[in-house]
Amino acid sequence: MSNELETTSGQQYLDKDFSVELNFKFWTTKGARFVASHRLKSVNKLSSYSLGFLSAYLIILGLLSVFEVGPETPISAKNFALISTSLSILILVFSQLEGFNDYRLRAEKFHDCALEISELYNKLRYLKTSSMKQDEINKLSENLSIEYSNVLKKYENHKYIDFLMFKTTKNDYFKLNLLNILIIKLRYYWSTQFLYHVLIILPPILIYLLIK
Repeated sequence: MSNELETTSGQQYLDKDFSVELNFKFWTTKGARFVASHRLKSVNKLSSYSLGFLSAYLIILGLLSVFEVGPETPISAKNFALISTSLSILILVFSQLEGFNDYRLRAEKFHDCALEISELYNKLRYLKTSSMKQDEINKLSENLSIEYSNVLKKYENHKYIDFLMFKTTKNDYFKLNLLNILIIKLRYYWSTQFLYHVLIILPPILIYLLIK
């Protein structure tokens, strides 16, 4: 019954028993919140790396100007200093914006949220495997539903991409083929890692082309 419920179609589980519907909510939400926690931890690490590399690239760019490394360039010393200063300001602004996002703290909160929902999920699973009558299970499930709502109120919501990534970890269950998984992972990469990889990889290429 549960396997029939937990599919990509939301209507299928909504038409089932309330405890089954709640089981689906607990299972998918805790999974998505764990993914959200992992995503923000990854973004926090990439953010720190990119800021460190950008600062290093800026220093290297300044040293190239001081030691006059590379061919003659039409950019004057004053304009080069202006560009370096502008880049420094941009890096400073970028670092402040990244700091406001507070990825590490949000990742910890998502993890805590997932753990709390996991406890509710385990309680519900215990009820469903107990010898209680279905009416009693439904009544206790209502209490768990209220607890679930209270938990959600304490934390921010995860992104849809987190739910999609959770589905890829249960691809057989959600009947995802390789193309579905690839598309989801590309969307995940584009929204979480692409910018930072560009900031880390592109500048040294530009510097190399400048001194070539």
